[in-house]
Amino acid sequence: MHPILGDQLRLRLHFTAWSLGGAGLAWLVRALFAVPWTAALVFGVPMGLVAAPVSLSAWYLCRAMPLSRTSAWRIGATAAGAAVVTGSLWAALGRWWWQLLATTAFEMPVDQMLGLFSLMLGLGSIGYLLAVTVHYVLQAGEESALADRRALEFQVAQRDAELRSLRAQVDPHFLFNSLNSIVGLMATDQDQARVMCLRLAEFLRDSLALGGESRITLGREVALAEQYLGVERVRFGDRLTVATRIDPDALEVAVPPLILQPLVENAVRHGVATLLEGGSVRIEVSLAGPKALIVVTNPYDPDVRRRGTGLGMDIVRRRLAATFGDRAAMAIEAQGAQYRVALTVPIERLGGQAA
Repeated sequence: MHPILGDQLRLRLHFTAWSLGGAGLAWLVRALFAVPWTAALVFGVPMGLVAAPVSLSAWYLCRAMPLSRTSAWRIGATAAGAAVVTGSLWAALGRWWWQLLATTAFEMPVDQMLGLFSLMLGLGSIGYLLAVTVHYVLQAGEESALADRRALEFQVAQRDAELRSLRAQVDPHFLFNSLNSIVGLMATDQDQARVMCLRLAEFLRDSLALGGESRITLGREVALAEQYLGVERVRFGDRLTVATRIDPDALEVAVPPLILQPLVENAVRHGVATLLEGGSVRIEVSLAGPKALIVVTNPYDPDVRRRGTGLGMDIVRRRLAATFGDRAAMAIEAQGAQYRVALTVPIERLGGQAA
């Protein structure tokens, strides 16, 4: 179905425009053939209304010969031929209408038939070509919008694939490090190793329950991070303490799942574990304008460098970029004996709604 026929507003505008075109025809008829205004309007406006549905046929020509797959000369030749045929039919109809009005009380000079036919043939052909041009402009706009939408869908699909790939790397990376910690604990305290296994199982169960969720609330994410730190506290005992300061208004902010876990894991393995006296891992979440700020701070020994690939931190950075683009940022700062990682994310709710 023609797109204009399915839109009442566009249909009314279409007929209004051709009614004005009919008024323009009446003005020409009065000027060229000295016809009274009443007779000119009675002739011109109905002919404009007749041209309105006729011009709609240009859409089918444009649809049959899209710009992207049809040569310019073929379009031009076909449109010119269709314009002449359509203009001729419209002019013939106009001649008949003129003769009909002449048999009534209207003063319509019948000796001007040839001039009238030529005028209407020219106007009808031009009007049809104008309709073809308008439809091609609309078609080009629709094709451009469709191309943009497909490009966006491709980008979204590509981003989702990247996120799934990155998420798939998080769990094995964490599990590998956790199992290493359990192995180390079994040599010194098997009872605590069993407790750690149980807590690890609980954490894995809760994290796997996220399933295919692309985002969770920040409150839930902080709870998962605290749960992970609870696993590590079995191994470190009093050497590891946890402090949190969470803005209640930030609890519903949407973030990728397990975005904090690599940060607190890094804080424990490369921070607290390097100090004989241990230390505190601090998690702070606050709001700053349209952004949410997530900060993980831990003490560390700058003279100790533990082996590591840096995979976890790299995954966090890439997941932020894939999820939020340049609206999110990750900053790492090592000053004195304090190591600080700050994440800045836009304030959005689940479902992509901006706060």
